[in-house]
Amino acid sequence: MTSAGVITSGSTAIPVRNLWLLMLYASRLFQRDQDLRKGSAETNPDELFDVVAEILVVATERRLQRSLGRQYRSRSDTLTRVRGQIDVLTTESKMLLAQGRVACTFDELSVDNLRNRVVRTGLVLAARHVKDLGLERRARGLADVLAQYGVSSGLVTQREAAHLTLGRNEQDDAEAIDAARLLIDMAIPAEDVGERTGRAPEREAARIRALYEAAVRGFYRAVLPEGWTVAAGEVHHHWPAIDASSGLATVLPIMKTDTLLESPSRRIIVETKFADALKPNQFGAAKLSRDHVFQLYAYVQSQHGKDALSTTAEGVLLYPVVGQHLDESATIQGHRYRFLTVDLAGSAAAIRETLLSVPRNV
Repeated sequence: MTSAGVITSGSTAIPVRNLWLLMLYASRLFQRDQDLRKGSAETNPDELFDVVAEILVVATERRLQRSLGRQYRSRSDTLTRVRGQIDVLTTESKMLLAQGRVACTFDELSVDNLRNRVVRTGLVLAARHVKDLGLERRARGLADVLAQYGVSSGLVTQREAAHLTLGRNEQDDAEAIDAARLLIDMAIPAEDVGERTGRAPEREAARIRALYEAAVRGFYRAVLPEGWTVAAGEVHHHWPAIDASSGLATVLPIMKTDTLLESPSRRIIVETKFADALKPNQFGAAKLSRDHVFQLYAYVQSQHGKDALSTTAEGVLLYPVVGQHLDESATIQGHRYRFLTVDLAGSAAAIRETLLSVPRNV
């Protein structure tokens, strides 16, 4: 498997290994698995696919020591006895009763469910792409075992895997499914390299933008010490309006932050902007985006009067870039602001260090 660059927007290329790193940070597996965070995978993203594949293989081997997870699925068949509901139209149109049969629709427990298909897809992709021959054989063998149990051979899509949710009684499958989903995500950009015909740059940019935002949140959830909380963009901030007219609330925009980091003594509003950090103004001078700065300023200032942390709330604009560097800060009206770039073409250690500097130095 190669770690060549992939096109994300225009001529901007991000190495696949760093896309994998973002996927790792965004994954449930990274937040769940302490051994993964303590190991070398994060600092050696070229080896990340094999590391995650081994987690999947070990989790699947452990899972197969117990009964394979089953779920009810709807099935239609022609039977010699009634089961479930009779399909009257099919039974009558095919004159099945005269043959001593009846068409039925019924639910049955089956191992051929989305959970097991996601795991098998991850194993198939692992067998295709891992470098270690022993790991390849183990992954291929487990995929064959699942097929022998009755799990269908069709591979699930990235979208199908993302929509899978686990119930309270299905947590035994969580580690294997989280690893399989991460492998499915990781396999897509590597297989896409060199196949650019008809690909829309704006779709690529939107996909990487969403991944970047999720990676930032996932990273902080996994690495921040106890006492910190990380909230996603569902946190809404309303304007601290006084004596507002009756219709003002319906026309004012709602402020929705990307990421909110909070400890007992600090609140940091982090806005992730998938755009150039600096752009030339009408005079050709490189400047931060007015819209981005004003937006962050409004988010921070809207905290006033909310609680004890509102008077010292901090703001960060965090730009993903390639081959650029920006790290500027200032205190404005009692609030600390920072404008920072993350070089997605840099080393994994540099990316991690930049992200860690936000709660440490802002």
